[in-house]
Amino acid sequence: MSETISRRTFLIGGAIVGAGLYGLRLLGSRKKTLRIRKGKPNQLAKGLVVVHGEDPKAMTYKAIEQLGGMDKLVSKGDVVVIKPNMSWADRGPEYATNTNPQVVAALVEMCLAAGASKVKVFDYTISPNPAPAYEGSGVKPAAEKAGAEVPYVDTSRFIELPIPDGKRLKSWAFYEEAVLEDECDVLINVPATKHHGTSRLSMGLKNVFGLVGNERGHLHQGIHTNIADLHRVIKVDLTVLDAFRILLRNGPYGGRLSDVSNSPENARRVVASVDPVAVDSYGATLYGLKGEDIGFIRESHLAGHGEIDFKKNGFEEFSV
Repeated sequence: MSETISRRTFLIGGAIVGAGLYGLRLLGSRKKTLRIRKGKPNQLAKGLVVVHGEDPKAMTYKAIEQLGGMDKLVSKGDVVVIKPNMSWADRGPEYATNTNPQVVAALVEMCLAAGASKVKVFDYTISPNPAPAYEGSGVKPAAEKAGAEVPYVDTSRFIELPIPDGKRLKSWAFYEEAVLEDECDVLINVPATKHHGTSRLSMGLKNVFGLVGNERGHLHQGIHTNIADLHRVIKVDLTVLDAFRILLRNGPYGGRLSDVSNSPENARRVVASVDPVAVDSYGATLYGLKGEDIGFIRESHLAGHGEIDFKKNGFEEFSV
């Protein structure tokens, strides 16, 4: 994202470009501010942290500690949105298709300890009935136990928004609770690490599909550029990649333990950074690839969303 775009604030009103094309409700006379790189400073360190270990929760705590601590991002009274993968029912952590519940729980606890007034955890699941996936992933019970609200996505709250300088997408439907300033002060993206049949891999940048509406299948044509375009509107403040187990094949659905690695050679890690491109570029190395090999990572770097050289702004590894 260019410096000009990254500092720009858009007022959303009745003149939304393309609004109504998909039967979405308009905001009418209400005016809301889109949280594209809002003014609140993010004081976390700019580098990339990788933590190795056997306890996902302890590893997540260590990763955020090494970035400076959650209080460098979350202020007293903030509303925090945490976006995990929890789209697949009957896929516990051992299948690596949903985010590890303990990674999510650790983030919820740290946000509340930093003074957040509310932490919301949600995902727009593939199924129109999200309950089995929310429960079956283990994320909902773990997040609620940690103190979060875990609501289902309200499909009436998708709003059609223009995408500034979009290469393929000129507008799309985004979820209000993730893109409006008065709905979300901090957005934390916490994806699983997995193979994907269309985009080759699915990590942080791809995970924002769970924050958009319309017919998401249409995004698969030109998916790499589309992912970069969505990030022209969605502002992720922190990405925490669950690579405790990784799905090597048959993603994103998975379902066979033989397709999962939990080896220290390419798994047993939690990766964190304020730079979503750096996180995914490192994640590609877990598959023997480089960031440049994956279209959406390359396109997101070219769009200015982050550094494809994940070591450029600092790189540290730790074990717990």
